[in-house]
Amino acid sequence: MSRTPGFGIRAACGVAALVLATAAAGRAWAQAPSPPAGALDRAEGLIQGRSFAAAEVVIKDILAADPSNRRARELLAYAFECTSDLKGERRVRSALAAEHPEDARIQFDYGRVLERSGEAGGALRAYRRARELGSAAPGRDLDAAIERTRYQAAVEVATPVMVMSDPQANASRVDAGAAIPAGPHRHVALLGTRYAATATNDRVATASGALALSLVENGAGRSWSVGPRLHAVARPGSAREDVGVGGVMTAAAALGPTFEIAGRADYETPWDEAAVALLHGGSSTSAEGHLYAHGASRRLLLQMGALRRRLSIFSAAPGSDERPEAWQSLWLAGADVVVWRAAPALHGEMLDESLTAPRPLPSALTIAYRHYGVSAAPSPGFAAVIGVAPRASVDEASVNASAAAPGGRVGAAFRAGAAFDAARHARVWSAGATLIWAPRSATHVALAYDEASELSSGLLGRRRTGSLSLHVDL
Repeated sequence: MSRTPGFGIRAACGVAALVLATAAAGRAWAQAPSPPAGALDRAEGLIQGRSFAAAEVVIKDILAADPSNRRARELLAYAFECTSDLKGERRVRSALAAEHPEDARIQFDYGRVLERSGEAGGALRAYRRARELGSAAPGRDLDAAIERTRYQAAVEVATPVMVMSDPQANASRVDAGAAIPAGPHRHVALLGTRYAATATNDRVATASGALALSLVENGAGRSWSVGPRLHAVARPGSAREDVGVGGVMTAAAALGPTFEIAGRADYETPWDEAAVALLHGGSSTSAEGHLYAHGASRRLLLQMGALRRRLSIFSAAPGSDERPEAWQSLWLAGADVVVWRAAPALHGEMLDESLTAPRPLPSALTIAYRHYGVSAAPSPGFAAVIGVAPRASVDEASVNASAAAPGGRVGAAFRAGAAFDAARHARVWSAGATLIWAPRSATHVALAYDEASELSSGLLGRRRTGSLSLHVDL
C-alpha cells in the first residue's frame, strides 16, 4: 500500500506553476470577457514573486466582475496550492473539472489535489480520465501518478521473517499481516506474529504468539496509530500459557516548519528486542517522547528524547507465578547532518514491518551524533536472569548511507556506529546493511543484517539479527 510522496509545492510554485496555468487556459482566454487591463498580468507577477496573499486579492477582484474567467480561476487554484490551502484549491479545481470534463490538463490538476487530500480512488479516476482525453497532460508525470495512486488504494500484505541471537539465546520471528485502506490517509493494520526462542545450551525453549490490530493515519504534518495487542506465552516446562492484553498508541505532529514532536505509549506488549527477552517471556510497558528541530534546508536535524519503561520476565524459580521486573530510563540528545542527497529513490514505497509507517529509501548520506544515558533498577530476580547495565553514559557517532540504482529497481542501505560508555569505560559498536529489490512498484523484497556489541538500551552481550521480508500491494 504505497504512500503518497511529498509534493515540492512551494518549490514548484511560481514560474513553473504559472506557465502550466497559463498554457491550460489558452483555449478559453479568447472566450472570456476582458478583465481589468493588466490585472491578470499583475496577478501572475505577484505569484511569481511569491506574494500569494496579494495575488489572491487581485484575482478575487477579477472574479467578482467575471466569475467564469477560467484563467483567473486557475491562477487562484495555484495560489491556494502554493499556500497549502487544500480546501480552497480543491473547491476551485473541482468546479473547473465539472465545467471542463474534456480538458486533460484540468482533470490532471484535479487528480493532484485529490491525491494530496488522501482520496486515492478519486485521484486515480481523474488521472485515468486525463489519459483518455489525450496528450494535454504531461505523459510521464501522468503515468507515474496513475501508478502511484493505484497502489495507494491497494491492500498491502507483508510476510517478514527474522532470526536473532545473543550470548544466552537464539530466536526466530515470523509475521504475516495486511494493511487495508480505510479512508483518506488512513488504513487498518492487522499483524500476527509467532515467536520461538531456545537457550544456547538447548535446555529451555519458549514459544509465544501475538496479534496486533491498529488504526493508522499518515497525513500531511501529522500521523498517529492506536490499537490493542494480544500476547500469549507458553511457560517452559509447563502446559500453562500466560495471556496478556495490552495496546499501543503513537502520535507525531509538525509544529510549524521547524519543529516536530513524536510520542509512543505501550502497555503490556511483547518485549522482543533481543532473543534472551523472548526466551524468558518478556513483556514491556513504556512511554517515550521526542522533540525534533529542522534547520539548514532540512539538512540538519536536532533531537532530544526520553524513554521510561517497566520490563518483566518469567521467574527463574520453578513453578513460580512471580514476574521479576526492571525499571529502565533512557534519555538522549543528538544531531543528524545530511552530507549528500540525490533525487533517485526506490521504485514505489512500502510500509515498515509493523505496517504502520512508510518506509522510504532515499539516496542520501547522513552522519549523526548521540549522547544518551541509561539507568536501570532491576529486581534481584530479574538481574539473575538478564544482564542490564545499571548505568550508562554514551557518546556515539554513526553514519548511514542509502542509495537507489538508476530506475529505482534496486536499493541498498549501510549503517555503522562506534560509541564510548564513560560510565563503564566500555567501547560499543554496531553495523548493518539492507538490500531491497523492487521488481515492480507493487513488490518489495528486503534482506537485512545487523550486528552490535550490545544494545543501546543497556542489554549486555553481542547481538546479531537477520531478516527477510516480502511486501506486496494486491
